[in-house]
Amino acid sequence: MIMRNRTRAGFLLVASAVALLSGCGEEPDQAQETNGFPQAAADYFADMDGGVELNEEETKGRNTWVIWTAGNDAYWDYVSRYSFGSTDLLKTLDSRYRDRRFNYYGLINEPGFKQATGPDEFGLWLDEPDGTQDPFYAAAAYEQTFPREQFVQVYGRASGIVGLRLFPNPAFDDEARKRWDAQRYYNDPKYYRDPDLVRPYRVGMSCGFCHVGPHPTSPPADPEKPQWKNLSTNIGSQYFWTNRIFTFDQKEDSFIYQLLSTSVPGALDTSFFATDNINNPRTMNAIYNVGARLGVAQPEQLAGGILDVPGTKPEMPVPHILKDGADSIGILGALSRVYLNIGEFHEEWIKHFNLLAGGKKQTPIKISVMQKNSPYWRATEARVENLAKFFVRAATPHHLADAPGGERHLSSEQPKLEQG
Repeated sequence: MIMRNRTRAGFLLVASAVALLSGCGEEPDQAQETNGFPQAAADYFADMDGGVELNEEETKGRNTWVIWTAGNDAYWDYVSRYSFGSTDLLKTLDSRYRDRRFNYYGLINEPGFKQATGPDEFGLWLDEPDGTQDPFYAAAAYEQTFPREQFVQVYGRASGIVGLRLFPNPAFDDEARKRWDAQRYYNDPKYYRDPDLVRPYRVGMSCGFCHVGPHPTSPPADPEKPQWKNLSTNIGSQYFWTNRIFTFDQKEDSFIYQLLSTSVPGALDTSFFATDNINNPRTMNAIYNVGARLGVAQPEQLAGGILDVPGTKPEMPVPHILKDGADSIGILGALSRVYLNIGEFHEEWIKHFNLLAGGKKQTPIKISVMQKNSPYWRATEARVENLAKFFVRAATPHHLADAPGGERHLSSEQPKLEQG
């Protein structure tokens, strides 16, 4: 079993939402089969992480971290509707913020994009490719082995923000298209707060959304215009403004706004959509020295449902990388859990608490149920070993001496304090 880790009191919504967010019994997810989810082996992000050289398995691991969303676009669409538009990642993608996106949101502008010159076919302001990079990462070069249509099904397309992926909304049918009004979507609360509103796209979230940040030894000259060489996958997004990203139209007199504002920039309660009345924002976890930590890790006893995770043993070394101890279930279990935290197989886990509204005791989620009913969970299980291999290879220290101007901070001569 897995308990969703370190959750906290969530949004206060109207009582009618509680009924919508409760359920019982087992629920299959939207996916049909795992063989439709091949792992991408092309090294799209070769310039990241200091240009570290990766083998094919490690490359697959980094691709998983940066672009695999495990089907959670369905979850974030669900949240946008049943938070009554308060949390809407499609609005976070508004391209009119691109030139100040890092400054305002603390988010990383994806290289290869530019601010939109106008709305798209649906009237939405989304970043446009600048011609230097295919939004499918030069898919034409390998389309015979990974056709573009399949790439979109598995990974979506780049959105212009690292870690957010755009997927066509399968519910956007002719009736939804007739009702769609982009002007009202951006400006009319009565319209965009309607839980029956169908958006043209769904937005998926990869782990990179919270973990990719400016590379400390090769920072961008302009933080709004990074290149891949200026980015690190493991340092953590240290400038992330939780209240601005996850609330769209809340004001300072709003409880939701004040609650999320307890997360200072760079901090987040990683499971805040679930509710156990714990408010625990903390800094984005920097993932360092995974190989070294595994080397000194002591064997610990594991028991219960976690043993259903492939590669997990009753006794195995536990590296203790995460501050909250969420990796006490072993590195493979911890990496699998991450995707559950950001919306994988939400069809099942929202039945174990009242999402956003609270008032219901959490219950554990059985891994065996997810393995049975969720191809996305199974596809993630197939990826986490390569993800672990990537971190063993790439999650090495960033040395102050290598940073621009770092040497002056290592001088044995300390500056004298002025008397005054």
